[in-house]
Amino acid sequence: MGNSHHKPPKQGDSPFTRSGLAPPEITKKSGSDLPSHRINDPMSLELHMADERVRSSGLTPAEREWRKKWVLDQNLHPDEPIHVEAVHRQLNPVRVLYRLPLDTLYKRYLVPTMGVYKATVVRSFLPKVLMIFVGLEVAYYYWKYETKDWSRLRGFETSPLKPISPKRAEIDAEHPGLLELASNDPAKYRYFSPSFDKREALHNIGNPTRPW
Repeated sequence: MGNSHHKPPKQGDSPFTRSGLAPPEITKKSGSDLPSHRINDPMSLELHMADERVRSSGLTPAEREWRKKWVLDQNLHPDEPIHVEAVHRQLNPVRVLYRLPLDTLYKRYLVPTMGVYKATVVRSFLPKVLMIFVGLEVAYYYWKYETKDWSRLRGFETSPLKPISPKRAEIDAEHPGLLELASNDPAKYRYFSPSFDKREALHNIGNPTRPW
């Protein structure tokens, strides 16, 4: 929109003010023991600009009016800021495609319900939680149903732990043979996989029908 005023004319050669007038001197110098609000150290890059009071005291009335207009120009219009999707987020077609379900959920349901901040947090963490959940489910499925067997090399290889029962004598006395039924004994299958004795080579399919 712009402003209708102009920069005030230069009145000096000082590089620290817009008008060119030298800033007011600070009483305390380096090496002095006198108390002061601000130390004007020659090695300081801030110099007088670090103190707001000193910085504003070097402004002329025209500069003060100019700064006042600039500060008022920082107030946004009620319609601002305007969020333009094509400007703030430029995605390639592949990313647009796989982000479409959650982006639709974010725009149509999460933002009207929770607000922008909470909806953005949910939109950020939800896909990560889903990926972790799916990864754990896949690992659990392969560990439970695709374990390594004598007939195949793929899958997880697990070895059963030897059961330890501190009350074995009492259980055997009250319930004879219960521990053998409840525990896994690797020697029962000659230390092979339990499915080794159930292999198809041992199935009786009857006499062959071939004439020779």
